[in-house]
Amino acid sequence: MRSKSRPSSSAKALIFISLFIAGTAPAWASETSDANHLANRDKLVHTLLYDSSAARKVELSGNEAAIAKRAEAIKVFEAASKHEYAELREEQYNRAVALLYEAASLATSSADSDDKIRRDLDNRQQSLDALLDAHERIMEEKHSSDLHAALLEEIAADRLAADALLAEGKAAAARVHVDRAYVAAKLSVERARKGETLLRELKFDTPEDEYKYELDRNDTHRMLLKVLLDDKMKNERIREGVNVHVAKSDELREKAILFAGNKEFESAIETLEKSTKELVMAIRSAGIYIPG
Repeated sequence: MRSKSRPSSSAKALIFISLFIAGTAPAWASETSDANHLANRDKLVHTLLYDSSAARKVELSGNEAAIAKRAEAIKVFEAASKHEYAELREEQYNRAVALLYEAASLATSSADSDDKIRRDLDNRQQSLDALLDAHERIMEEKHSSDLHAALLEEIAADRLAADALLAEGKAAAARVHVDRAYVAAKLSVERARKGETLLRELKFDTPEDEYKYELDRNDTHRMLLKVLLDDKMKNERIREGVNVHVAKSDELREKAILFAGNKEFESAIETLEKSTKELVMAIRSAGIYIPG
């Protein structure tokens, strides 16, 4: 707290100069840091909107709703890049990214032919069967066959529903039930191993191959997020906590895509791993433990 005694004119000048130097130097540093962050963010979002695989997918989809959504994202981005307030610019950048993801989702949905949906469903069914075989083997090793029976009972309704929907030609609806069964089996296997990997050490021919693997792993965790937290996201407190991690994950994924576009695959891999870790933390923040 300042003294109430009145300093001399020279003292006043010294005090003013000291306060000016002490007060403005950090402000300059802060403003420079903010400016650098926004410049980097501007570049990342620009790349995502114009040059990323998601943007190209939307352009080539022919889906009018997806194309319009991307156009809206670009409009928001262009307005944000001219905004003088950092916080509002950041909010608008986030909105532009969210709109592009929505556009990509619409484009993907329109691109999914019945044949592709059925192929994806068959692949997921095979992955589920492989997980169940692994689960049965692990439970036998642990002399806990009753736990394998419990898992089969847990996923039985979803598998029956999937079969019924598939018989009606509703492959997309069937996929929802198979995904849910797959997640239940995956979590049960991981719990059984207490986080130990069930796979031998992965080896990749090129860094680009490893990047594609990490991108697929990131996509898988986004699927887990939707399947596991669908009901929990109705709770505002949980939703807010989850969204903090998802926003960080989205930003890291953007950076990874930019690195990959520049053929910097090592940096892209490391950044994608961090993005996936944020998705794991998002799921855990909702009270569901998954290894990772």
